[in-house]
Amino acid sequence: MDLQWLAPAFEAEGPLASVTLDVSRTDASGEHEVELRWRELRRRLEEQGAPEDVLDLLAERATAPSGRHDTGDGSGRTVVAGAGGVVLDLVLPAAPAQDEASWGPVAHVLPAVRAAAGSTRYLLVAADHDGADLTVAVGSGVTAARPEGGDVVVGSTVDDVQARETSGSDDDVLHKVPVGGTGEYTHERRVEDSWQRDAAAVASDVDDLVSRYKPEVVVLTGDDNAVSLVRERLGGAAAGIAEVVQGGGRADGIRSEDFARTLGEVLARVQERRLQEVVDSYSQARGKDADGADGLDAVVQMLQRGQVQDVLLRDDPSSTWTLWVGPEALQLAQSREDLLEMGVAEPVEVRADAALVRAAVGGAAGLVLVPGTRQDESDPLELGDGVGALLRWSDQGTPGGGAPTMTGDSERLRDVGV
Repeated sequence: MDLQWLAPAFEAEGPLASVTLDVSRTDASGEHEVELRWRELRRRLEEQGAPEDVLDLLAERATAPSGRHDTGDGSGRTVVAGAGGVVLDLVLPAAPAQDEASWGPVAHVLPAVRAAAGSTRYLLVAADHDGADLTVAVGSGVTAARPEGGDVVVGSTVDDVQARETSGSDDDVLHKVPVGGTGEYTHERRVEDSWQRDAAAVASDVDDLVSRYKPEVVVLTGDDNAVSLVRERLGGAAAGIAEVVQGGGRADGIRSEDFARTLGEVLARVQERRLQEVVDSYSQARGKDADGADGLDAVVQMLQRGQVQDVLLRDDPSSTWTLWVGPEALQLAQSREDLLEMGVAEPVEVRADAALVRAAVGGAAGLVLVPGTRQDESDPLELGDGVGALLRWSDQGTPGGGAPTMTGDSERLRDVGV
């Protein structure tokens, strides 16, 4: 996951107040419940020393309606503010598991990262013999709220799209009708030729969108014959990630609840496949010793040196691990003394996950949240201290390293739409 959409929260001068709360307004009591939740978070921030002017800024943003229609999962809000104003305001696609508030030198935005981790960019192709509607979207993501109202895509919900096009060729014979005699054969051939030209035009546009937007999956739906013709003509990149989902189409109202559920299942499988790819890459990297780092101490060292391509972090909201940080993103260590030796005048102690996310942003590294936070869940990567890393490069200074290697700064393991 590319984290640069979080950069404003870590570029701002601290201390900063960070809140994440349930802002669901699914019924008439929703507005009052949001106000009660905010009052509790305000009380916690006051106890931590947050000033009144910053709290007033947070109150104005955190309790403001987002303009989004809440579904059964509700919605959440993550807002970060300091003396200079609000630096981050994110709308989450579902209510957070718990409300959180912190005042300190480093923004706490992991709840938003957690929400964005479920985002999957996909290309929806709703085809019939007249052409196709092509929609690039990001499922189950996060949006950034605008002060004047509304929101803008960060990793959008399925209702907010990154591109929409209509595709097809300009042909005059699209439907088979009985005309009789040799004319019927000729008519049918013209119809089939027209279908094939339409399918080729749609496939060409799909290939172009795949190249431009790099979706993780191409979802084909609509008329069975039209879908089949388009799929046969897709280029290699699109064909390799194409899946057919029944129940959708171009007509108004055709996208039923069954189609939406099946689409959700497809996107969930893509996320599972993505995690498995991370498991495989990390296992191979650890086998090579120098291409991966395991455990908090090793990962901190690699972040300091700018070697990290992707941080792998066990998603554990109950974690009590801490790190010491300085004013710069890559100034982090496990002890105050280590930072003093690095020349940091006034090290401060913060949550380890907050420090790791800030360092990943500052080092242009990606982040992969790994499930397995509770005792009844397994950690597929067996991360030491709940953290590991895939490295861009290694040398003799890399823990476990030997001869220098260069793995390349390959494309991030799925971004959130920016």
